[in-house]
Amino acid sequence: MGFDVDQFVQDCREALSEATPQLAVRDVVERAVRQPNEIEDALGVADGWRATTLHNDADLTILHFIWPPTADLFPHEHKMWSTVGIYGGIEDNTLYRKAGQALEVVGHKRGEVGDVVLMGAEAIHSVTNGSRQWTAALHVYGGDFFANPRLQWDKTTFQSKPYELANGRAELMAAEERARDQGIIT
Repeated sequence: MGFDVDQFVQDCREALSEATPQLAVRDVVERAVRQPNEIEDALGVADGWRATTLHNDADLTILHFIWPPTADLFPHEHKMWSTVGIYGGIEDNTLYRKAGQALEVVGHKRGEVGDVVLMGAEAIHSVTNGSRQWTAALHVYGGDFFANPRLQWDKTTFQSKPYELANGRAELMAAEERARDQGIIT
């Protein structure tokens, strides 16, 4: 039995009614990423960056992300919990906290194939893919990812500004172009 997007969405929606929704969603995501070939069969081969919305409403957003090698996304927040299941490549997260008007690094989390990375609603993180392969992941958020106002920070100055999806898209497009120019991907 392959990965069924509709069933995955239904299972995640049902998990929201549990006492600890993020942990219940984690279990759903863990089951899914144990079978990476089935996800790839259903959602396509990781051969170009993309962010596909599988589900979005006020309580739950599910995205399918493909990150290119050399991607280095700026620090940002979600203002909702997130559960990320890696089924291809790696995802390195640097974790921050606010320190006055700046950010300070407080830790790192790496996600590899089969891992599920949890972040709370107050998390601030940046994401990199320093490998020579595509990162493929299912991202589940406890809210409306697109309607929720939040902040992003400049990588160098750590100056904050409102989060804009276009900035993330531009960064990922540039990373893919960089990886192709360097011969990392074709």
